[in-house]
Amino acid sequence: MDRCLFWKIALVLGILLSLVAFILGWIGFGVPDWQGFQRYNGSIAEFYGLWAYCQAQSTSFGTVCNRWSTAEDELFNGSRPNFIRTSEGLITVGMVFLSLGLAIAIIAAILPLIAYVAAFFALISFIFLVIGLPIFGRQANALSAARGDYTYGHLYGFWLIVPTIVLEFLAMIFFLAAAVLYKLCGYGNILSGLGKKVGGGQQVLGPYNKVGKTYGVGPAYGMGVPGADWLAGMGAPGANLPYGMGAPGLYPGSAPPYHLAPTLLSQYLNQQVPRPAPQLVARLVTVSSLPQPSIARAIAPAPMPNVLPDYYRIGEPAGPPFRPIINLTGQTLVGPLIRTR
Repeated sequence: MDRCLFWKIALVLGILLSLVAFILGWIGFGVPDWQGFQRYNGSIAEFYGLWAYCQAQSTSFGTVCNRWSTAEDELFNGSRPNFIRTSEGLITVGMVFLSLGLAIAIIAAILPLIAYVAAFFALISFIFLVIGLPIFGRQANALSAARGDYTYGHLYGFWLIVPTIVLEFLAMIFFLAAAVLYKLCGYGNILSGLGKKVGGGQQVLGPYNKVGKTYGVGPAYGMGVPGADWLAGMGAPGANLPYGMGAPGLYPGSAPPYHLAPTLLSQYLNQQVPRPAPQLVARLVTVSSLPQPSIARAIAPAPMPNVLPDYYRIGEPAGPPFRPIINLTGQTLVGPLIRTR
């Protein structure tokens, strides 16, 4: 795998972690189940969070919750505990930066370099959350202990912020890694290169053309069709063929799916490549009295079409003009060789 694509993996992981932190954080942020207590044994359960104070009344009435603006007048003489206000501000700022960081990280899938901004916002969110949560936890327990509550402790809304802090810290690392890796060797955006297939080997001019029908594969070279009954018309006798020639029979169903041929561009370029002329060989031919080919002629490996060879014939004997030819030797008189075509 190309190492320049690692930034995409880092960015996707950061977005997923930040998304989970976003969901858990806002759930914990909104519920009142942060600190629960009982003032004495057998009393009703009371609990509160950042925004509301609740009392679990009898079964017939259920749980009654009021916002802190109302509850502080009834329970705390119009004065809300200071750690509640402090935790509200810190955790609210942390969740706002967490949401902004997630939104910018999603945009960074198209503009990868702004992942630096997403990492910065995630860092700010982490700092505010990691400061605000311990303030609430310690001060809430201190308040219950000073008041002499029978039982007290943190509830699930408080504990949901803990994984939110951890996940946001990891998301910040992945956002920063994605930005650094992209700056080193990245290109495009997160969708770049998804439709490409990386291949190796020699480049070709084009794909092969699929031509012709599907044929089977014949027997091996020099071997006939096995088990054929020639007399019954069911096959060809491969054994009776000349040496080195196999039967041209085809086996149906055992063929590759297509017969492949080069592209037209490949065929055209192949025709334009000059080929060396075949070497000519001179061969001497003995002359006799009978018509025959020329004494020395060029012999090529392959015959040239539409070219007739030269032949010689014996001409009529000739003597001085106006004198008859008298043969006293008893041998046949022949004339000179005449080239014909």
